[in-house]
Formats: sequence, structure tokens, C-alpha cells
Amino acid sequence: MRVAVLSDIHGNYWALSSVLEDISRRKPDLIVNLGDSLYGPLKPNETYQLIRSYNILSVSGNQDRAILENLTDRTKHFTMNYVVDSLCNDAIEWLRALPQVLELDGDICAFHGTPNSDKTYLLEDLKDGYRQVNAEGIVETYLTGVKASVILCGHSHTCRQVQTSKRLIINPGSVGLQAYDDELPIYHKMESHNNMAQYCMLDIANGVQQVAQISVKYPFEKAVSCAKSNNRLDWAKWLEFGHL
Repeated sequence: MRVAVLSDIHGNYWALSSVLEDISRRKPDLIVNLGDSLYGPLKPNETYQLIRSYNILSVSGNQDRAILENLTDRTKHFTMNYVVDSLCNDAIEWLRALPQVLELDGDICAFHGTPNSDKTYLLEDLKDGYRQVNAEGIVETYLTGVKASVILCGHSHTCRQVQTSKRLIINPGSVGLQAYDDELPIYHKMESHNNMAQYCMLDIANGVQQVAQISVKYPFEKAVSCAKSNNRLDWAKWLEFGHL
């Protein structure tokens, strides 16, 4: 089985287009999208249409859920209003139908953050104010009840492959947003320090798992220009430079 794994597109139509072109050349059996697909000051509806034009299996992320929670609340951030106003009815219904967890043939379990929380980083420990990988015991606590030996997670926009005594855990990084900061659970930054779209290819054959981490150049200038036109200079910098 060959599985293309992508996550955290964040409405970056141009990045997703380039990634899907690259994926098509590699001929996977499945394409799995780990959520946070449409939120951002870019091209949310066009991104939805592109996802739907491919046979992509998707789960819901915290920002996908946030869109649904803010469909009628116009007091929220102007970027959320922009996203809600941009999406067609079919896109909203697609978001509503997204599962939180996918279990796939080949002993694979896919979700956005953890199986029970789309806001929790499975692998990243932020308690000391900087990123480090969670201890195996903490990871396994998050994965209680999950039997799969291959775990696919996103949310942190950070490329990682972590081998534990029980499982291979893969975070493909972010297709569409190369840096960001957040106040919760404490203030932290996630930075890739490049402006390339990232995804990975998982091959499973005869019980052996191989992962290729792939970075794809795309016309990031178009995304930067779009972010600026929608009054998100912070996003423009993140997209151009991959850091704050």
C-alpha cells in the first residue's frame, strides 16, 4: 500500500495544487488529509473544490470545527468572516460530514491532533516553553484504545516521524502554512524556516514501513499577495519566509 499523507492546507489553493500534481506522479493507492483544510485568508472555496475533485479521504481539524461553530456569529475575527462568506453550501456540508478519526486498511489510524482532541499536539511537548517530543508514555496515553501500528497526525505543522516501541507515528507537516504562533496552551511558535509545501508518502509492503518526507515548491508569491489583500500581513510573512 502507498499512502500520500497531507495536512493543514489552510485554504492555500496554490500549495495544494502543486502538491497534488507531485502526488499524481507517484501514484498512491490513497490520499489522506489530516484536517485544517479551509481556514485562512487565502482561497477556501477553491481549495474545497480541489479537494473534492480528487479522491481524498479527510478528517476534521480544530479550524474546520471552528468554521462550523462560527457560521452565524459575525463578531468573530474578520478572517473567520471572510472564510464563512467564501464557502459554498456544499463546502459547509462537507465540513459537517468529516469524521474526527479514520481507521484505514493496512493497520493505519488517522486524525488531526489526538483521537479525542483536535486541539492537542500528539507529539509536541510545550511545557518548558519550547518544542520537544513527548515521552512515549504520554503519547500512549493519548492513544489509549488505538490498536493501529501506524498513526497519522497533523496540527503542529511540523514534519516528524517518531518510532516508539509499539508504533510508527507520522506528521507530514503543513501543505499550506509554513509558520504560525498560538497563545494556547502556552505561547509558542511553529516554524519550518522555508516556504515550501510539505507532505509525505508512506509505503507499506510485507510488514515494512517506509516514509518519504517531500517538500514541494509552489508559487508562494500568489498566496502572499492574497494574504496581504485580506489584511493578514502576519500570514504573508509566514508564507514567504516560514518563520515569524
